[in-house]
Amino acid sequence: MGSAVTTDIAGRGPRMSVVMPNYNHGHQIEQALAAIARQSLPPFEVVVVDDGSTDDSVVRLQSLAASMPWFKIHRHSENRGVNAACNTGLEVVGGDFVLFSAADDCLSPEMVERAHAAATAFPQTGIVFSDQAEMSVDGADTRVIPFDLPKIRRYFSGDELVRLMQTDFFYFHVSSVWFNVGLLRRLGGFPPEVRWARRPACGLCRCIRMRRGLHAGSGFVCSHIADVVRGGRKAQQRAGWRLARLACNHQTAGWEHRRAALVAAAILPDYSLRGLRVLCSDLDYLTLRLALRLAWFATWSKLAPFVGTGLRRQIRNLRTRYRRARWPAG
Repeated sequence: MGSAVTTDIAGRGPRMSVVMPNYNHGHQIEQALAAIARQSLPPFEVVVVDDGSTDDSVVRLQSLAASMPWFKIHRHSENRGVNAACNTGLEVVGGDFVLFSAADDCLSPEMVERAHAAATAFPQTGIVFSDQAEMSVDGADTRVIPFDLPKIRRYFSGDELVRLMQTDFFYFHVSSVWFNVGLLRRLGGFPPEVRWARRPACGLCRCIRMRRGLHAGSGFVCSHIADVVRGGRKAQQRAGWRLARLACNHQTAGWEHRRAALVAAAILPDYSLRGLRVLCSDLDYLTLRLALRLAWFATWSKLAPFVGTGLRRQIRNLRTRYRRARWPAG
């Protein structure tokens, strides 16, 4: 389902582009760009899309461009939303894979190199994704959030990715996903009418890190599934449900296949009992697997606050060991 990618003149594999949407993050964007400057393998290009910022972002970016001439700035005259900013970046990039990195992200030094290696090894892939981490605002503390997947690079076909979501379900954030540019363009990019607000994380911001286990997947619904699995609070939930309806019910080319994949994988933007009210209008989407997943997440969300951090960590470690033990050695 992925599309072919081009190779640069030197034959070093696909070109890796970075798009950085920015809205009033002038006080953090220098750190994000500095992390890109420290990459062991520089990206093919970096495009910053300022989405009508009202702070000093543009002044800061123009100043940084003097010492960092390798990034390009595109400006929206007014705030149009992060999806519109991502779409602007998607239109102008010339690479084969693109990462949409937030202005408060901090890429680990080998992220581009590891993603490039995965995309080179699996040129048919639609998306490349990895573990991510959260760091404190000052960068002193980092908490890695690993997936329960093998610590080796591997490729998942569309059917394999559905089965993986059925048995070892996990969230991955769009900021830790490299998209095949041609495929994402054919899918229409990100729906501009869907706006989302980031969930507060107790003073934490995301620090996206490529770990040893870097995984490639078919892009069977890549532009939709990456957004639908983004969890969040009320604003995100409303946006997520609108996007889910677009992905599942809107009769565009290929929508039946995307809907079937989401139904089979039991994917929802918000796993709570609230979701049952929405599903009442589309009972064909409700499966036994989805009902059980909804029940589990709804129950755990009530119990988790009463479970100590240490015990939760032990439970996660046991789950990780169990899941990884089922993978063949290699």
